Amino acid sequence: MKSFILLASVLALASAKSVKVKGVEHGFCPGANEPLSLDSLDLSPYPIVVASGAEINLQLQLTLNEVVPEGATADVTIVKKGLIDIPLPCVEVDDLHLGSCQYTGNQLLSAVSDFLCPNYVPDGQECMLPLNTGVYGSTEPYTFVLPDIPQIIVDLLGSGSYEITAHVNYADGSEMTCIIVGLELA
Repeated sequence: MKSFILLASVLALASAKSVKVKGVEHGFCPGANEPLSLDSLDLSPYPIVVASGAEINLQLQLTLNEVVPEGATADVTIVKKGLIDIPLPCVEVDDLHLGSCQYTGNQLLSAVSDFLCPNYVPDGQECMLPLNTGVYGSTEPYTFVLPDIPQIIVDLLGSGSYEITAHVNYADGSEMTCIIVGLELA
């Protein structure tokens, strides 16, 4: 499950101007500050298969141009798109909050620290806020193998088009940036 959180978090936080890469649409919300740039992104298979044991290959490299300070949060909204858009609620599974939830920056980093640190962060960067400026990720792909996924999550997600919006806020509640990602699940 941490792998899926990582994938969703990375895609939501790794955007540039509105771009489509192999079907993954990503960009900043209109008028939002642009504190990072996407250097490269590759995701396969696409659409993403959400199933126990499924492999997802992610290659991502981004440059963070502004420090993400201590106390930063991400208000994430996930909507399944269709004739009637369906917002996914925030649900707790095994002490993990999934879906349209508010996360602290350190919660997100803690959820992915086994993967992310130290190999995919700049030298000297700890796996906690503040995140300093620099290059994050790699030009080489990383393969995630999804763990056993509870049927409730598979049923909740299902195949289809999803829009993820992440409002990244400073500790005082003001907005640092806003990022939108559109992706397909099979």
